[in-house]
Amino acid sequence: MDTRIARRAALAGLAATLLAAGTAGAVVGLPSDGSQVNNDPAAGIDPNQNAGASDIVGGSLAAGGTRVPWATFEQAAGNGAQRIFVRAFKGGKWVTQGPSLNIDPNVEAEAPSIDFAGAGRTVPWDAWYEPNQALGGAKQIFASRFNAAANTWQPEGQDRGSGVPSLNIHTDKEAENPSVAGGAAVAGNDPVPWVAWQEQDGSGNQDQIFVSKGVKQAAPNAQCAGFKPSDAKSVSNFCWQQVGLDRLDGDPTLNIDPTRNGVEPDAAFTGANDTVDWTVWYEKDKSGLGLHDNEQVFAARIVADPKADGGFSWRAVGNGTAGQNNILDTSGANSLGNCSASQAAEEACSLNKNPLVDAEDPRVAAGTLTPGGTTVPWVTWSEDVGGHHAIFVSRLVNGDHFELFNGGNPVSPPNADASQPDITFFGNTPYVTWTEAHGDGARGFVGHFDTTGAFVSDTPGGIRLDASGRGRGGPLSLIDARVPISSSCTADPFSKDGSACTPGDVNSPFYTFTTAGSPQRLFAQAAIGGPNCVLFYGCKVQIPVHPRYAEILANLRKKLTIGILVEKPNGQRVGRVPLGLHAKGRTHIRWDLKVGGKRLKKGRYKVTLRALDSHKNVLGLTKPVTITVK
Repeated sequence: MDTRIARRAALAGLAATLLAAGTAGAVVGLPSDGSQVNNDPAAGIDPNQNAGASDIVGGSLAAGGTRVPWATFEQAAGNGAQRIFVRAFKGGKWVTQGPSLNIDPNVEAEAPSIDFAGAGRTVPWDAWYEPNQALGGAKQIFASRFNAAANTWQPEGQDRGSGVPSLNIHTDKEAENPSVAGGAAVAGNDPVPWVAWQEQDGSGNQDQIFVSKGVKQAAPNAQCAGFKPSDAKSVSNFCWQQVGLDRLDGDPTLNIDPTRNGVEPDAAFTGANDTVDWTVWYEKDKSGLGLHDNEQVFAARIVADPKADGGFSWRAVGNGTAGQNNILDTSGANSLGNCSASQAAEEACSLNKNPLVDAEDPRVAAGTLTPGGTTVPWVTWSEDVGGHHAIFVSRLVNGDHFELFNGGNPVSPPNADASQPDITFFGNTPYVTWTEAHGDGARGFVGHFDTTGAFVSDTPGGIRLDASGRGRGGPLSLIDARVPISSSCTADPFSKDGSACTPGDVNSPFYTFTTAGSPQRLFAQAAIGGPNCVLFYGCKVQIPVHPRYAEILANLRKKLTIGILVEKPNGQRVGRVPLGLHAKGRTHIRWDLKVGGKRLKKGRYKVTLRALDSHKNVLGLTKPVTITVK
């Protein structure tokens, strides 16, 4: 990059939002006026009718382009109908992407999930469920890809009858709660959609966890010969292939205990070149195998296996599986694999902090704390800690077991009844959301781990909203639904796992939330002020100190207004120094070691470089560096 020698900075303080270890972050509205997302009457999105559950992801329709928020959500349409829509945040406003995704616009469609796949990760995919009368009225899993040229959504999959491309293993069984993740099991291949969901199966009709991968065909409407669960023709370009060993009545369930209900799966691709699909879920209700009856969180990864459907079997990994290889097969005492052989084995395969209490609502994200490091699955969930639930975070260690993060402590406050978490990475920084019960409603919360490993609240007291969209006013009451979170710099091969993201209008994590009341309204915000390697290359600043001055050296990823925060080693603030507006590239600033017009006294200080917007909100930070003034 070109080296630019900046003018000597002025030394007056700036009034700006601060994020430092242990202190609160900040949020801004998307858009800045705080207006609701579900508002496009011309497209059938009536802002005076209820919005419901939502999902969000960062993506771009151009390879290597700036990733912007893409939100999918439930929207009431009158007469009991509920439709799935997608809107993207472009040019400072939400833009509807195509018409409703429903197969039948007059039914209640639910639980949308969105991610990107295709060449260069440029094709949005959306999965959801809705009942279908042509297939007998049971709830079916559907998935569509976005055709940007035609501004429409194309359903994909085999014709399961009457031209309906259901993903269900059995179209006469109820299926719900899909999660779509774009990924490639072979490094360098174009990502394809993988969908996990729950579906009734077996003699007791318990919910089982299933996964299918999308396989692109050489020509449209090709016969899906050799595919399971159906070898019928594709309605478009893709066939769905179920994945795993057949463990329950010839079907590839992932359940550790198929006599219980496996529910609410989530999925992510991690590992070297992000080629390993992970699925997480939880199981509940009474065991018919003499295993545990409490709610337990589980995780499994794909393993190449030519004998399995789709060429992959599943290996369960838990807290006590170090050195083990627990393939989900028909071996063991109960003919369902090692994890199902005994209560002790089941406990080892669980992610629960305490395998004897209830844990639920897991979500997974790919990430690494080290720039350039190999990504691993990070899982968050809600667990009973004695009369209430708390949010825990765990990550894969040494490839064969999970270990709790945050010292084994929950990230939610003590005594709060917290549930429905979600997790994402912004570069190398993990962000977590959750909801808490307050009175008759729920409040939403967002936080992240800073560079010291401390957990920082971005929404103290709960998510707020006012006319400016800057998060002031009283905490909002939300519907009973997850606060989904993603970012403009998630980990995948096209972002070099979060170390090479293209800067844009939104350079931060972002999330959606739906307010309670009538009507229920959908909003979006961005969490700003945390470590930001999209704005600052590597999140790094160098500050060599000379006898009467210091140099501030950094690489800016875009044109920015910057300043420094000076603190004592214990975190006590000394003051701020504005450094002005600087162009993209290498920045070299001479600082006279004064703060507020006074020269720093002899001693050690912690200095952090910050980027600010026109409202003096702190957009992002570098990692702090320690200097010594003699």
